[in-house]
Amino acid sequence: MWSTFPCWSWNSVKPIDIKQFVHSFQKSQPSERWVFCGDAVAQTPRQLWTAAVVSSRNIERSTAQAHTLDAEFLRVLSGTNNVSEAFKRAGLAQGAQSGWLLHIPNIDQPLNDDDVSLSAQSLLTNLGLTKTETSLQINSNGAEKLGIALDGETEDIRIEAALIGHILLADVNTSQ
Repeated sequence: MWSTFPCWSWNSVKPIDIKQFVHSFQKSQPSERWVFCGDAVAQTPRQLWTAAVVSSRNIERSTAQAHTLDAEFLRVLSGTNNVSEAFKRAGLAQGAQSGWLLHIPNIDQPLNDDDVSLSAQSLLTNLGLTKTETSLQINSNGAEKLGIALDGETEDIRIEAALIGHILLADVNTSQ
């Protein structure tokens, strides 16, 4: 399960007007299992799978702080109880020209990679975005944007552990 996560990096020729983008995305979004996030936010498959499992579990148990799976995913990814803070930390910013499109898998059903990839390409095209070949990678600036204090840590394995711990503490930290 940890090897790959359904995600696609993208770029845009012109800066995104976030209000117009959100409106267009909501009109063409196939389901709440699709979510956009900032380019330094999605870093490793383990991080994304952890957020998918935690957010899906919260929705299933009716303990989610957000009303939809995509918003709950961003909330736990951001390690906060505050949904609007989660969008600031992990969502797309006004003027963004790159980022990630993520598909939150149903953890109880096998994923049809071909269907999901076709849907991703269609969604990106409909929104005027171009898929790129950028890979997930550890990014300390992105971790700090999510609200993680790294205290000078530079070792990838420790940053990834901090990213995952941050997700797991999202429902414990009530002050953030």
